[in-house]
Amino acid sequence: MASLDIEAETKRRLVVTGRHEPLKRIHPAVDLPTDRVNLYFWGLDTEKGHSPAFRQETGYQAARKLIADGDADRLKELSNRGLEILASVFKDLDVDPPKGNSERAVHDVGRVLPSKGYGLTRASEEVIQLLHVEDFPPPLLINGALFGSGFANMLIGAYDPETLYSNYCTDMGFFYEHSYHKVFPEYESLLKVAADDANALQTPGGIERRVATDIGLGYIKGKVSLEEGSKKKLANKTAKLNRREALVLFFCESSIWGMAAEAIARGFDKAGVVNDFAFSSPGTDVVDVGSDLCNSELINAFLCTSDVTESGVVTEEILRRVYDAYAHCGAKMFTERWSEPGARMCATLYTWHIQNNRHEFFRRAVLGYSKARKCSKEQREADFDEAFDSTMHTTMFSRPLIGACNSGDPCDQVELRLQHSSGAGLLTQLWWLLSTGPVQYASSGVVCKDQEDELAEALRLAMAKAYSQGLVDEMTWLMAHANHHAWQVNYLFEAAMFGSLLDNGNLKGKLDRKEA
Repeated sequence: MASLDIEAETKRRLVVTGRHEPLKRIHPAVDLPTDRVNLYFWGLDTEKGHSPAFRQETGYQAARKLIADGDADRLKELSNRGLEILASVFKDLDVDPPKGNSERAVHDVGRVLPSKGYGLTRASEEVIQLLHVEDFPPPLLINGALFGSGFANMLIGAYDPETLYSNYCTDMGFFYEHSYHKVFPEYESLLKVAADDANALQTPGGIERRVATDIGLGYIKGKVSLEEGSKKKLANKTAKLNRREALVLFFCESSIWGMAAEAIARGFDKAGVVNDFAFSSPGTDVVDVGSDLCNSELINAFLCTSDVTESGVVTEEILRRVYDAYAHCGAKMFTERWSEPGARMCATLYTWHIQNNRHEFFRRAVLGYSKARKCSKEQREADFDEAFDSTMHTTMFSRPLIGACNSGDPCDQVELRLQHSSGAGLLTQLWWLLSTGPVQYASSGVVCKDQEDELAEALRLAMAKAYSQGLVDEMTWLMAHANHHAWQVNYLFEAAMFGSLLDNGNLKGKLDRKEA
């Protein structure tokens, strides 16, 4: 494979850019503090000749070996390898179907989860006005996009406000798998303009981001093609993977390689970046376990573990064991490393499940709450290659999490943050919407769609207000810590996982996205 000349590729894209409308911008309504470790708009640091400090990790050995030097050639190799693994999986569809006895027992009492939505609902006008994005193209204003790729970028920052907008557009490639290309006429051109954006191409990591986005989009399109050709044969099937294959696919499945490539190009630890972006697979799949048993998704991070594939049976014991392994894998990222780009992206996963009009997190949590643990155990952590052996079977290994909170609601660390933060009133409300309110609703055991919708919209508004007021780091920390609580303290993710087992099966033999 020919090596990619980054300088030549930049020049090529600048030549084909042509004339476009002036770039739109994303930025808070107020100036952000300049005492951050790295500035929010880091072009200011670059212009002043400042060299930002990037934390280097000592663990994540499997991820470090996988990513090597992290350049575009290596990403292309990983994308090709991911498609090879997928092709092999789709070729051999004789994996025994996992069976869920607990699923049938709960179905018998009439508790049924509606199948996943398409996630194509536009954000409310109040949210749009708070963020000053009224003139954005329609695909960018869908709740799933705005509170997914949009807020992930808004929590991370960029070289400048124009690049922040452009980066959001590049990461819309993620939503090809959600059929945005079939719904929005302007979708493809949005990606093209961002890929050849002259301003962003000349920023640190700008070309690397856009080349990686193209590579990642190739993987997404390849996967979609395989799924569409086999969808009638995929129900009740799952992939059987070893640990290295799983890590390759989990990283590919993040579907936002551009964001990862830019972080690597800027100097963030390569293994840490791969670890974080790979975690987005279990971070998404945890709420889809039951749904993916029914639909045409073969790569669910919970179902493709050897714990499941060796027996072909899904049990509560197995799910809890796999759940704990992934909870341990994400713990250090959400606590100690919360400020890094990959951690900021993963911090949006929990809120995205609530807000995207697709996963209906609250419904899953209330339906599965009776199965979830109620008492927090000692908070623990482990690297991916410690939590799973080479066959992708859980090892049961973990160590105590350094700097664990006291598991209260709010916990000691949240209370300390709120006491020393500006905008404490809004941030207190934000924590209630991230943790206290959801637990109260899930523990009630009573399904109420109106209450679910009210909680989700209130969270959207609180996040939009916090961003508008420049409370970016404060909000990011609370969101990351809420993820940690949802995994290891209040077990809302476990509740949602068990709730997903009640999927009504309406997507059996179909793809979980709009097909026309």
